[in-house]
Amino acid sequence: MSFKYRLEKVLKIREEQLDEAILKMKKAEENLKSISYDLSVTTEHRNDLHTELIKEGLSHATLYVRRIKQLNERIAKLEKDLQSAQDALIKAKEDVIEAKMKLEALKKHKQKKYSDYINEENRKERLMLDEIGVLKHTRELIESREE
Repeated sequence: MSFKYRLEKVLKIREEQLDEAILKMKKAEENLKSISYDLSVTTEHRNDLHTELIKEGLSHATLYVRRIKQLNERIAKLEKDLQSAQDALIKAKEDVIEAKMKLEALKKHKQKKYSDYINEENRKERLMLDEIGVLKHTRELIESREE
């Protein structure tokens, strides 16, 4: 009889949960990189506008100030989004760690059950061999007495 782990379905589910958690973590990392890139580009653009405003002087100051204000608002929003993305990434990493721990616990449990199964099978085999030995010895005794 071969070894059947009764929690095999749970093990597969835990493996799938780990894969999903890793996928979510990767998406969170990509989102964080994207927002970080947008933030740096927007900040750089705002700084360029500041430089142009200083060069141009007061001739188009209201246009520059309005655009800089819009960029500052966008930067503030991107900073909030960046913080949210960082929080999501931290949560995703925690989920991956938790999923790994649950999976490892179940794998250890499976290994222990397999070890118990092997020990029980060996014990049964020894009993059977002992019984065969006793029967063989008994038959030899009976045959020697009949002679």
